[in-house]
Amino acid sequence: MNRIIKQTVAALALCTAAISVHAAEAHVTVWANVDPTLSLLKADGSALPDAVQLPYRAGQGLSSWTERVRIFSNDTTLDVDVRLAEPAVLVPRVAAAGAVDVPLRVTLNGRELGVAPIDFTADQLFLGAIPGASIEMPLTVAQAVPGPISAAGLYDGPVSLVLAQKAGSL
Repeated sequence: MNRIIKQTVAALALCTAAISVHAAEAHVTVWANVDPTLSLLKADGSALPDAVQLPYRAGQGLSSWTERVRIFSNDTTLDVDVRLAEPAVLVPRVAAAGAVDVPLRVTLNGRELGVAPIDFTADQLFLGAIPGASIEMPLTVAQAVPGPISAAGLYDGPVSLVLAQKAGSL
């Protein structure tokens, strides 16, 4: 009987070893950029994409990109300043000789954004919107001066928006 138990334990150990050889692992890096006051997200509340492509049309220039967005806020009575962290520009990374930067135009709800803050009042943003969220607005990135780009290559650059709640009135 002792021999049968020893053989069974040995067989189980071999099966366990064989199963572990065929095991799979999955790793997911999870991250979050947290600001408890404001968020700029797609209109449905999902995250904006990390990267987008502006397709190039030969002889015409870059196509624009537009996404419907909302500003989500912990206090819908406060105005919001929106600005670019830096001028939006595509920089030639791997390009033909003579390539130059391509300035971009960024608009939110039809208002052109720059490095100086633009005031969006709480009444403009949150009146009649869903609780905790602004009205749905188009966020658009386009070539500042439409037209052909003369040098072939790979161009890229960040479009970084900065949102800040204004202090309440005293």
